[in-house]
Amino acid sequence: KIRLYVPFQYILMDKQKREIVGVVGDVRRDMEGHHCAEKCCVFGIREKEFKAFEEHNLKIHPSKFKPETDRYQIKASPWRVMNILGSEFGYYIPAMPLQGRVDSDAGERRTCIFTLQRNLADEPN
Repeated sequence: KIRLYVPFQYILMDKQKREIVGVVGDVRRDMEGHHCAEKCCVFGIREKEFKAFEEHNLKIHPSKFKPETDRYQIKASPWRVMNILGSEFGYYIPAMPLQGRVDSDAGERRTCIFTLQRNLADEPN
């Protein structure tokens, strides 16, 4: 179960410790109603999340987990990655993503930056 929105003022009043993960993906539109996002970057994951992506047979670069690595590129849509983080680790999206238009020789696309969080009190044993 993924909660999609929690008003920011409630987050400020809440004193619980949280873990934060960033998911960045480019979405392009090939034709009317056909949107593509084949890969994304994930920031701030732990080894548990890395192993969960491996168990879902996702290609990850770099292919080995190192605590000092802050970004991993995953060959999956941002929504699939966020679904795994939400359903297996309790991450949720507290606010709408940041997004911006990118014009390039490859065509127009939008970069979306999602910030996911989870309460440390919800840590599964």
